[in-house]
Amino acid sequence: MKKSHLIVLMAALAAGTAAAEGTVAGTTIENTASASFQDPANAGTTLTSNSNTVSTTVLPLPGFDIVYNDSTADGNTISTTPILTTGAVPGQKVTTGYSVLNNGNVTLTVNLAADTTGAASGQTVQYYLDANGDGVADSTTPITSVIVPVDDPSTPADEGIVKIVQVVTLPTDPALITPSSIFGASPEGSVTGTAGADPLVTPGNGYATGTTVYEDGKAVNTDLQFVRITVFAPALDNNPNTNPSTPVDSAGNPITDPALVPPSQTVQIPTETTGKTGDATPVVPTTGYITPGAPASDPTPGGTPIVPNVAGDIQIAYPKADTNTNPDTVVFSNNLTNTSGATDKVQLFPALADGTPDPAYTYNAATGTFTNTTTGVVIRFLDPVTGAVILASTDPNNPTTALYPTVTVPTGSTVVYRTEVTYPDPNDSAVIAPVTVLIGADSLKDAAIVSDSTTTNTILPPSAQFGDATGTLGAVSTPAPIQTINPNGTQSGVASPDLTDATAVFPMDVVNNGQYNDSYTLSGSVTLNLVGGGTVTVPVLYYAPDGSLLPRLSTDPASPDYTKFITPVIAPGTEYKPYAVVQVPAGTLTGDYTVTQNAVGNYSTIPMTDANNVIRVAPDGNVAVAKFVAKSGVTAASNPVNGINNPANFTATGATGAKPGDDITYRITAKNNYNTTISNFFLSDTVPANTLFKSIQLLDTSGTVISTNVIYKVGSGAWGTTAPAAGLANPSVIYIALDANNDLIPDALAPATTLTAEFVVTVK
Repeated sequence: MKKSHLIVLMAALAAGTAAAEGTVAGTTIENTASASFQDPANAGTTLTSNSNTVSTTVLPLPGFDIVYNDSTADGNTISTTPILTTGAVPGQKVTTGYSVLNNGNVTLTVNLAADTTGAASGQTVQYYLDANGDGVADSTTPITSVIVPVDDPSTPADEGIVKIVQVVTLPTDPALITPSSIFGASPEGSVTGTAGADPLVTPGNGYATGTTVYEDGKAVNTDLQFVRITVFAPALDNNPNTNPSTPVDSAGNPITDPALVPPSQTVQIPTETTGKTGDATPVVPTTGYITPGAPASDPTPGGTPIVPNVAGDIQIAYPKADTNTNPDTVVFSNNLTNTSGATDKVQLFPALADGTPDPAYTYNAATGTFTNTTTGVVIRFLDPVTGAVILASTDPNNPTTALYPTVTVPTGSTVVYRTEVTYPDPNDSAVIAPVTVLIGADSLKDAAIVSDSTTTNTILPPSAQFGDATGTLGAVSTPAPIQTINPNGTQSGVASPDLTDATAVFPMDVVNNGQYNDSYTLSGSVTLNLVGGGTVTVPVLYYAPDGSLLPRLSTDPASPDYTKFITPVIAPGTEYKPYAVVQVPAGTLTGDYTVTQNAVGNYSTIPMTDANNVIRVAPDGNVAVAKFVAKSGVTAASNPVNGINNPANFTATGATGAKPGDDITYRITAKNNYNTTISNFFLSDTVPANTLFKSIQLLDTSGTVISTNVIYKVGSGAWGTTAPAAGLANPSVIYIALDANNDLIPDALAPATTLTAEFVVTVK
């Protein structure tokens, strides 16, 4: 027997199989006997006599086995086999080498079938010839049987062995392969008997016709040699930004610059307790990081603060507001750790709660962009080193086809990737929802496109409204509220009545329509015209709903912030109802005055304006009239009456006298004490009894006669430009007025101004 076959058979014997090759069946064994004796006729000679020749045909003694090529003992099951393949992936072909041994003396056709007892369904098992035993199939044509000849002792080759490979192909259908699936198979050899009743006549293969004999003559399913295949189990942990010990970029290359992994630092975020008063910086220090990469459309100067919560597998961004309506961008840093024991390729995508890709997003493979056509949110994944967009892998060696942006994660390493989220920013006043993105990470080494680990990135955008109070959540700008006041009335607080006092009160709403806590600084003013000329700018005072004055931004009266007021910290989705109060000073002219109010978010920086509230100043006052008579020696302003000073040499109360034929000179002065102009203003006097009218004329404030634009009237007559003739007697009434536009209608008298006439009569 050849040495090579002997080694194989020794291995087979070690595995408990019997080797019984012997003389090849069909060989004829012939034998002739002889007898030798001394020739009786010649004592010195030996004679030989031969018998007849008899022959015997060697009958078949079949035997066969299938063994592992590496001499591993067989006779196992899928659960007990020592031949293991671990970490298999969908569609993988697992090849195992076997030897089919002819342990008998007759050529056998060994049928090959796969025993898959204990294996999951969905795999395919095929057998191929492998003549040189290199573990690679000789062709792509599978076989179902092999012809195993008898070893020919006369040749150096070992004809009694045929080498084959078993190829187990795993399924790719996610329904058929999971990380817990067990696959595997064992070749099971059988021979169908062909021997007749008389082995000398029809020896066949030595097995009785119609019988099926299994390896080593043992019972079916007992002499097996399984390979057990377990499926790769992804071990991924998708997380918010941390400081991993072994960071790598999207291609799996180590990151040597620690600055590319956003460092943890103290950030200020708007999580101050709601209701806190007087807080113009409603932030709380906490550990987080600043959005990396400085995207141009980040609304927060210096970068949006982001706070990771690794335990909760979420990180939250708190952007401020910007002044444009362009989409805003926040970039998160995420970490994906692989502890599977093997390098993994992982695809990233927006996911639903069940880990499947979110169908609300449309993926553009050319640009690596996910777009939610309903919300307008756009997502891209970026490499932390180059900033380039991560695209789907096209590597033909990928276990499964990558559909989405793909990163490579060596085992024991953490890939750092950036999630760029761009969201619409049409205005900063409407109710706005959080922008929440669940990021899925799916290993290409498993079959289903289902995330093996998810993490959440959330943006809390700001929004706010400021305006006139409403009964429901929100503020309005119409209709324009009007508060009518009496500038000479008393000044009061938020309970001010309309019309009768000098205080204007406007109920307001400050609405936090955003997603984080914030306080707001309120300010406002109104410019009023004053009686007598000039203007005054009056600040708006802001009161709490309970009527107390809100805290000022500065307590220094000289500071411009002294007239700015701070609301309490307002929770998202709620509103605060302050009162805007204006104390109108006395001497304000009648008219409608628009109040300009401003509010700004102390964290969000959202600017808001309300410029539709109107203070209506009602007319209030009187016309004072004083009459003086000439008297020499009287000092000016020594004898005032009705708030009007007497001119020099005129008295209101002192005794005077006149003889018949003497003139009596009167000064009549009227003053407009209203806060508005009085139309159609004129002076009049009646000719006293026992006198005759002599003259009447208007004087300016210096006492000089006004010679132009003066009109006159006597009694019920018409106005005219000709002065009345002297000699009119009692009870004639003489009228005089200014008429600057010569329309024969008395002019108006502005507030706080006077009109003076000199009226002269002669004593009869």
